[in-house]
Amino acid sequence: MRDSLLLLGMLALFSQTARAEKAKLEGVVNLNTASPEELRLIPGVGPARVRNILAFRKAHPFRTVDELARIKGIGRKTVRQWRMHLAVGGPSTAQRVVRPERPSVPTETMAKPASAPAPASRPPVRSVLPPRPALRRGETARALVVHAPGVHCLPPR
Repeated sequence: MRDSLLLLGMLALFSQTARAEKAKLEGVVNLNTASPEELRLIPGVGPARVRNILAFRKAHPFRTVDELARIKGIGRKTVRQWRMHLAVGGPSTAQRVVRPERPSVPTETMAKPASAPAPASRPPVRSVLPPRPALRRGETARALVVHAPGVHCLPPR
């Protein structure tokens, strides 16, 4: 039992660190001058897409980024996702950067500033809403508007 808990804890820690250090692309890739290695930096571009982009580029250079959607296997939605990393002029400045998404130190262990006041205890929250009746088949739910002191919200639209 203890060994299985230890194993689960180690797996959870490993998965968090693997998720925290995700490689991201920074900069732009010039579609007309990029090498195959630079094209591979674009997320989701493998060897087949690199070959297709190079063949298309050899036939006629790209005038706009949207022309990338003419290549088989690359649609408009994909081009929209890649647009911030693509260019048709200027140098290729793309590089893969690994930055942690979460702080490497858990927030519980981080030192709190000495000037921070202690959190005030709040009274328990009581519900002022009456219980909702159950919906019958085909009946649509309606917004419940409560006018009570201290409740300052608008009903959903």
